[in-house]
Amino acid sequence: MIVVLVGQSALASFFKLCMLLIAFILILVASYYVTKWYAKSGFVRRQNHNMEIVDTLPMGPNRQICIVRIGQKYIAVSVCKDQIRFLAEVSGDELEFEPKTEGETRSFQEIFKEMAGHRFTSGDHKKEK
Repeated sequence: MIVVLVGQSALASFFKLCMLLIAFILILVASYYVTKWYAKSGFVRRQNHNMEIVDTLPMGPNRQICIVRIGQKYIAVSVCKDQIRFLAEVSGDELEFEPKTEGETRSFQEIFKEMAGHRFTSGDHKKEK
């Protein structure tokens, strides 16, 4: 009777696992540095300070109205799946802007507590029987 052992020793399996782990870590490190290089290289289009989307109002699936600032002018456009249409020019005096707070940052925990508080105090919960 001939017995054939199929498989690998525990040491060989451990060695393969270590090699795969090292390869995985090298791929992660390489992707990190390639991403940083790509962002700095100029291949990525930098944000233009002459145009920005100021506000957006969803009107349904794949439909929204946007207020866009181009230079010093504000225009309202409707954005659909296949097209963008000019609606009207809006003066900056008619718009309300929220004050920008650059130095103030809130933690996730603070935001979560605030959102949880709104959810449970909104009156939408079931009434007790």
